[in-house]
Amino acid sequence: MIKYAEIYKIKIENEIRYAAKIYVGTEEIEEESFSSSTFEETAKHVLKDCVISNYFDMTEMEGN
Repeated sequence: MIKYAEIYKIKIENEIRYAAKIYVGTEEIEEESFSSSTFEETAKHVLKDCVISNYFDMTEMEGN
């Protein structure tokens, strides 16, 4: 089966982080999830064996 990732831009204690959740089918593989301070580093890690399916900027929703 194909692994895919969703990358989330989140803000934790005034620091921007990019967190990737890894899935096979509809099941999240928590032990393979990854986070870093840059999108590029997160994407590079994920693209080793996954397809990026979605990107969500959760920081845009904080102001509402």
